[in-house]
Amino acid sequence: MEEQQQVRKILVYTDFTAVGERSVQWGVYFAEKFKMELLLLHVINENTYTYFPKNTAEDDAKEALAEYCETIKKDHGIKAEYYVEEGCTCTIINSTAERIDAYLIVLGTHGKDDLQFLSGTSAVKIIRKARIPYFVIQKNTPYPSYGNKIVLPMDVAKEMKEKTGWVTYFAKHLEQVIDIVHKKTDDGRLANNLQFCTKFFDRYELVYNRIVLGERKSIDLQAVDYASNNECKLIVITTTKEERLWHKLFGFPEAKIIANEKGIPVLCVNPKKDLYVPCI
Repeated sequence: MEEQQQVRKILVYTDFTAVGERSVQWGVYFAEKFKMELLLLHVINENTYTYFPKNTAEDDAKEALAEYCETIKKDHGIKAEYYVEEGCTCTIINSTAERIDAYLIVLGTHGKDDLQFLSGTSAVKIIRKARIPYFVIQKNTPYPSYGNKIVLPMDVAKEMKEKTGWVTYFAKHLEQVIDIVHKKTDDGRLANNLQFCTKFFDRYELVYNRIVLGERKSIDLQAVDYASNNECKLIVITTTKEERLWHKLFGFPEAKIIANEKGIPVLCVNPKKDLYVPCI
């Protein structure tokens, strides 16, 4: 008798705000498309007491998540579980993801004015410690039904190849067109990266376009503008591989991307040696 293959899980962090609810919506969308299960996670901290009395916060949070799970199962036929723990959000999200061997983490961030909740800068610190990708949304992120294109910003970095598999998986299962955006250059490294990813996309019969953008700012920032102007579903970036002194002083460049004013969702892939690569 053959062993039944374990169904992968998508971890969704929710803080019971509007951003947390939107994260759950995206988690349900991915679970439907990828044929996976959900784990809804809440970390009890000072923010929790904004919504629940301190002396009953844990029980109240569990009850609210249980209702979420029942609704998800009833409305979408998706198996959903929940987990509540008190402590450091950064540590618990990633440790829980590793414990359940999560396929993807969905996380909502708040603006700079919401200092008590996760901002883009705070989220980057969590994301960079993970082995698996984070899908980051915001309060003004559209519903999952919005858009039919994935934007892939391309440059000369070697890590460009590491996110090709993830773009392929998402494009195939979400039935999306891939828009590869890059600057005009004669650098052979860019040509090699473009050749690698287009061959990969051809192999899986995906539809893609190449768009040359000419502005001086980073290609990731241009990708945000392009995605907003062309009603795209999401963009995919690679996080900074090594931390430098200027990152400690001025922050990581991806913080601006995931906290973009347009609310464009961002799939963040970490360039690690033990990076999980999806089975397409």
